[in-house]
Amino acid sequence: MPLTGNSKSDALESLRKQLGRQIKSGSEFLQEREQKTIRLVTGLDGLNAALGGGLPSGQLTEIIGRGPSRGGGVIMAALLARARSEGRYVMLLDIGAGFSIGSFPERDLESLLWVGCDSATQAVEALDVATRDENFPLFLLDGRDCEPSDWKSVRTQQWYRILNQLRQREAVAVLFARSEVTSATKHRLELVSRLALDDLHQERETILSRARFQPVQRVTEDREEQLRVG
Repeated sequence: MPLTGNSKSDALESLRKQLGRQIKSGSEFLQEREQKTIRLVTGLDGLNAALGGGLPSGQLTEIIGRGPSRGGGVIMAALLARARSEGRYVMLLDIGAGFSIGSFPERDLESLLWVGCDSATQAVEALDVATRDENFPLFLLDGRDCEPSDWKSVRTQQWYRILNQLRQREAVAVLFARSEVTSATKHRLELVSRLALDDLHQERETILSRARFQPVQRVTEDREEQLRVG
């Protein structure tokens, strides 16, 4: 005999009385999981503060630089140096081969695996495969040379598969781009600071201390589709 509306309410209330805190709604479950998220402390005070303590494990974080000289390369260098000091391996998927090896201390390259990619599609496919490997806790995807339209061939389902693989391994992925890329991203920041010519002669720590981030509204799936066709 199927339960009526009142019978369902009564049954649920009875379960709540018996099980108490063991019963949670989906929104409560998601909120608890967010609160328990392990965060990768970056060593960058501004970035840590903007993300609530560090890069969230099991997530894809976008860092947007809408113009030149925003400091994305310096941020990547700092993340690589931090990972090396903690004995972590890093995979860098470099679209367009813009990686300048001369700008990185040799010791920081010991923990880096560089992957040169010809397109955004190829980089995401490589990330899809790489995130199944348990040896890399941190992935950096440098898409700063890509146009917004370059991402349109990447399927939304592929981003969510990557996200699921990151969650399974509690790994971290950071995507550097010129604009918003995918609705799979729950954490998106814009680099609003700008480097000047004089900064080329400054120490990295000095440049990083002036880096400023601000949250960017999350892209919905409808908006992502607009970006694809636009």
